[in-house]
Amino acid sequence: MTYYRLVIIAVLVASCEVGKDSGSAAPPAERFEHDMMVRFHMHQNFDLLRAIEKLVIHGKLTEARSFARVIALAPDEPALAAFAIQTRRVRDLAQALADAPSTDEACRREARLAVACADCHAAAGVIPTLTDTPKLPADQPTLEARMARHVWATDRLWEAIVGGGDEPWLKGLDVLAQTPFPFRKSFDDRARLARHLQQIADQARKQKSIATAAERGRTYGEILVACAACHATPATPTLPSEP
Repeated sequence: MTYYRLVIIAVLVASCEVGKDSGSAAPPAERFEHDMMVRFHMHQNFDLLRAIEKLVIHGKLTEARSFARVIALAPDEPALAAFAIQTRRVRDLAQALADAPSTDEACRREARLAVACADCHAAAGVIPTLTDTPKLPADQPTLEARMARHVWATDRLWEAIVGGGDEPWLKGLDVLAQTPFPFRKSFDDRARLARHLQQIADQARKQKSIATAAERGRTYGEILVACAACHATPATPTLPSEP
C-alpha cells in the first residue's frame, strides 16, 4: 500500500482560497475555523480524486474503488452543513464510482465526480488556485515525448474542470487533437485508440460554444477511457509507420 500512499502525496493538488465576502456575521475565529474545515475537506477530496484517476487509467480498478469509497463514506462535517445537497451528490457519485463494473465506466464516473466536486466548491465560495502551468514538453519523434505532452494536456483539462477556465480546456484539447504518434501499421489496437483520442479532442474543440461543465465532464471521461484502453494494450515497439 506504500505506493498508493505516495500517489496521493505526489499528485498535483489544487491550493484553495476561500472567498472573503461571505456575508457571515460570525466572529473572526469562528469564520477561520469554518474556512479551514472547508479547505481541508477540499484538499482531501482532490487528493483522493486525482489518485483515483491515475489508478483507473493504469488498470488498478480495485484500489480506485477503495479510494472512492473513502469519499462516499466520509463523515458529515458541521462546517459543510450549508452545502448538504452538493455534498450528498458528491458522495452519491463517489459511491457510484466505487460500484463501477468496469474500467471504462470508472473513467466516466470519475469525471462526473470531478464536476460535482467543482460545483460544490463553487457553491461554498472556495476558489481553486492552481500552481503555475508548466511548460508544454517539446514534440519530439518518440513515444515518451508524446506521452509527456498528453499528460500535460490532460492536466490542463483537469484544471479547466475544477477551476472553470476556458483557456486551459482549449489548450489541452489542442495538444490531444494533434496527429497521433505513428505506430507501425501492424499495431492496429494502439493506432486505433490514438486516432479515437484525437477525434474526441478535435470534436470537442470544434464546438461552436465553450462546453458546459457537464459536457466537459463527459468529454474528459471519454478521454480517460481512451487513455486507460491504451495503457491496457500490450506494449509494442513504437516505430514510424511501415511503408
